[in-house]
Amino acid sequence: MEFVLLYFSGTGNTKLISEEIQKRLEKDHHKVDLISIESLDKIKKLDLKNKIVGIGFPVYKFTYPHIMENIFPIFKGKKEVTPFFLYCSYTRFEADSLHNFAQKLEKMAFRLIAKESFKSPSNGIASMKSSDSYEYSSVMFFEDNITDKLDQFTNEIIDNSFKYQNKDFRIKHRGNFLDSLRLKIVKDIERTKYPKLEIDREKCNVCGLCAKNCPESNLIKMNDNIKIVDDFACLHCLRCMHHCPQFAISFGKLTEGPNRYTIKVKDKLFEKASNGFKEIYWQDFYKIRSKWRRVTIKYWLKHRKKENKKR
Repeated sequence: MEFVLLYFSGTGNTKLISEEIQKRLEKDHHKVDLISIESLDKIKKLDLKNKIVGIGFPVYKFTYPHIMENIFPIFKGKKEVTPFFLYCSYTRFEADSLHNFAQKLEKMAFRLIAKESFKSPSNGIASMKSSDSYEYSSVMFFEDNITDKLDQFTNEIIDNSFKYQNKDFRIKHRGNFLDSLRLKIVKDIERTKYPKLEIDREKCNVCGLCAKNCPESNLIKMNDNIKIVDDFACLHCLRCMHHCPQFAISFGKLTEGPNRYTIKVKDKLFEKASNGFKEIYWQDFYKIRSKWRRVTIKYWLKHRKKENKKR
């Protein structure tokens, strides 16, 4: 069988998951094209006839990153039905991200045959804390037995692809009625925790690495300066911040400091999980998640109160 994997990855988690799926499919003698959705010209030239499409993304703000919507116009009006599977990397909550994306894609002659989510380290505020702190330790890891889960998911993809070929197979999925409320809450919180994109001009040496890596061209190198196109309407993939060698980029006070989620850190954490290390926080992950949910709601209510006083 022939597979096309389309993915977006901010700082590497989803790319890693995509490469692991590709490796397993190719080991089973399937042909696989792995393409970043930042390569839109390449996607526009794709012929999806007799192919199975896989789509992966990180969960941002309880849903899929808005950059993923760039592929919708390409597939709009497509007549031939195509089987597809979805996967995501998430830090604390996968929420309804897969359901939300699948709903839109299924309106364009696609049929969902498999989906899975993979707990991955954060590239946000927690990743910038001290490695011995609770905030870091309780979230900065790939889930236990992630390689086994990747094996199982890949087998499911292959099995369901054969089922689809034999009949019009698809899996059902449902969303949560609280999803719209969750999206509103997290959107408000993002404004306070990551208020705006900033560059410390004294630290910046205008190397241009941030502009080169920005997936939405929100940073532009102009002679002896880096121009920010829009410091508020940002994807918040945090790629620029983690790739800056001068630690000159931040998104508010909570993201200042020298600690960064680098490729080296990501690979080390994945190797640790792949080697069978049993993360002490994984067994209590759902309790930790519930606690984080309560703290987040309190934070949101406090923030709303302050905003109302300002008005």
